[in-house]
Amino acid sequence: MPHLHFMMDGYGVVEEHGNNVMAVYELLNTVANRLSLEPVMPPFLVPYYYCDDAEDGGISAFLICKGGHVTIHTFPYRSCYFVDVLSDNFFSATAAEEVFLEQLHAKRVRSELIDRRVIYMEPSKTVDIDKDFGPHYMIEVKDVEMTMEWIFNWLDNIAEQINMLPITRPYVLTDTRENPNYISGMLVVAQSHIAVHYDVHEKKALIDIFSCAFLDGDTIKRILKDYFGENLEWRLYSRGSKHDDQYQRKADRTSVSKNWRNNI
Repeated sequence: MPHLHFMMDGYGVVEEHGNNVMAVYELLNTVANRLSLEPVMPPFLVPYYYCDDAEDGGISAFLICKGGHVTIHTFPYRSCYFVDVLSDNFFSATAAEEVFLEQLHAKRVRSELIDRRVIYMEPSKTVDIDKDFGPHYMIEVKDVEMTMEWIFNWLDNIAEQINMLPITRPYVLTDTRENPNYISGMLVVAQSHIAVHYDVHEKKALIDIFSCAFLDGDTIKRILKDYFGENLEWRLYSRGSKHDDQYQRKADRTSVSKNWRNNI
């Protein structure tokens, strides 16, 4: 079966759209329906507005589907969002981009469709930790035994081990009640996520670690090898950019909001 992974980073987003919980909820349902993703749970949303930097506030949302997921992380005060679609079905990258843009308009986007069956594929963008937004580690583990309990415990501990901030407990479920093909798990961390999809029959897991800040790659490799030994392959993709124009937008907004100081 294919395992296609669609990533899209959107910029120039209307602030109100990124704060619209109902719109994000409906978007997850629409994406699943239009791309035939076979959801196995309703959408789950985590509004996150209690972060240290108010500019990082927004909505994290996910929908677990058969063998994959849809995730959305909005940053309305930075006028951007990040989405991922991972599926064991074929779907069109163009169709995926269109359905997101219908609801979450963006002035410019960067999207990419990746075939996760390919062990390694050179990313279209080189990593620049000074200018890029954050890393997305895509990991494949072969010949591994996983249970729901193991996945829950792994997700419950791995975030803090690699210096990420969990804002939920793990969600773990099977794609069917009887004779499942997949066990899937999702942990929402501060405006990003860690996901696991385990193929019960092939004894293979696809793992995603997406962070809004760059992590110590050597530490992640060491920790993953402690769990999985040498039975893993991984690749690193760099998401987004620091988008200096949005920081200028913040400065402009702040100056306008403080205009009253000039009048007294």
